[in-house]
Amino acid sequence: MEFKQQFSSREEITTYLGQMFKGLYTGEPRAPALHGGRSASLAQLEAFKAKNYGRRNHTNAPVSRLSAYLRHGQLSMLEVAEYIRSHSQGRERDEFLKQLTWRDFFYLVLEQKGLKVLENLEEPKYPMRWVQPMPDDILEARTNLPCVDAWVSKLVDTGYLHNHERLWFAAYTVHFRQIHWQAGFAFFREHLLDGDIASNALSWQWVASTFSHKPYFMNKDNISKFSSNQWCAGCRAKCPFDKTYQTLERELFGADYGWSS
Repeated sequence: MEFKQQFSSREEITTYLGQMFKGLYTGEPRAPALHGGRSASLAQLEAFKAKNYGRRNHTNAPVSRLSAYLRHGQLSMLEVAEYIRSHSQGRERDEFLKQLTWRDFFYLVLEQKGLKVLENLEEPKYPMRWVQPMPDDILEARTNLPCVDAWVSKLVDTGYLHNHERLWFAAYTVHFRQIHWQAGFAFFREHLLDGDIASNALSWQWVASTFSHKPYFMNKDNISKFSSNQWCAGCRAKCPFDKTYQTLERELFGADYGWSS
């Protein structure tokens, strides 16, 4: 409270913190789009209605937007779970609680493995040829793929990506561009407001197949379906995703493993 009383606006706070942490960040200092603090986190929790959570994989579906508050300790998973149990019911309530369970699981893995989560926890399930660092055309949102460039711009501008956008971007970088998942982890870590080590690293490893029994990948139909054709409509790019899963499996991983069945 005393800190906030020293300043009359968020801009003044941003300038002050920008000077204090100069050299520890890239770009210009700016206030995040999301307001932080205990009051804002409780307001976000109370505004969320789990009754629509069944459509969470669609990019235009209402989602909780609680992850940043959980990541920074302004809400606890226990109080969120208790709130959802008392204010929701049915399959959509259970689906939301399952997502909280995954988050708790990732924290337990981090507690057990420590910073080993920043290295491959398992061998990749296909002959990988990953390289680093992240290429400039991705970092600067100039891949000439409207969807990928939109994901990068949204991430950098807002500090947020929908869960499906995160998966698509991760699959694009790791499998289509053969970039090491660690480079993707670092990119997300720099920009995501909810980018904690556990969920971030282990989700990238899940996509890469170093923390799962197979890699995650997608095709154009999947992107179009879950984005309401947002980027695919009218797209004139040479789309690397516009193939069947079977074809992509052979091209990306060098064999027909049956993962697309």
